[in-house]
Amino acid sequence: MLFNHRIDAFLRENEITVAILDGLDNEGFYIPEKRTIILKSELSKNEQIKVLLHELGHIFNDDKVIGSYNNYLVPRSKMESKANDFMLRELLENYILRTNTEPTDINCVSFLESEKLPMSFEDSVRRIIMGGLGI
Repeated sequence: MLFNHRIDAFLRENEITVAILDGLDNEGFYIPEKRTIILKSELSKNEQIKVLLHELGHIFNDDKVIGSYNNYLVPRSKMESKANDFMLRELLENYILRTNTEPTDINCVSFLESEKLPMSFEDSVRRIIMGGLGI
C-alpha cells in the first residue's frame, strides 16, 4: 500500500503511476501522455496524499471544463476549484470513516485543522457537506 486502499485501487484500476522526485519546483503535477502523477519527495506522506488527490481531481474533472488551463484564467480557476473539491471530498469521506462522525456533525474548522488545510477552504467544505458526500 503506497497511500491508502481507496487511492491505491483507483491508481491500479486506471493504470496511473505515481513517481516521487527530489527538488521539484512545485508540489506535484500530472503528465497525461505518461499517465503519471509526479509528487515532490520533500512533502510529508499526508501532504503527498493531498497533492495526489488534487491531481486526481484534475484527471476526473478537467475534461469537463471548456477552455485551456494554460492560456485562460477562467478555465484554469474552474479546474483548480474542481480539483480542490475532489481532494476535500475524499479527505472528508476518510475523516468521517476515521472519526465515526455524521457529515452534518462535522465542524469545518476542526476538520481543516486536523487535515492541516487552510481556512480559506471552509466555504467549500461547508458546500460539499451540504451537498451530500455519498458515503
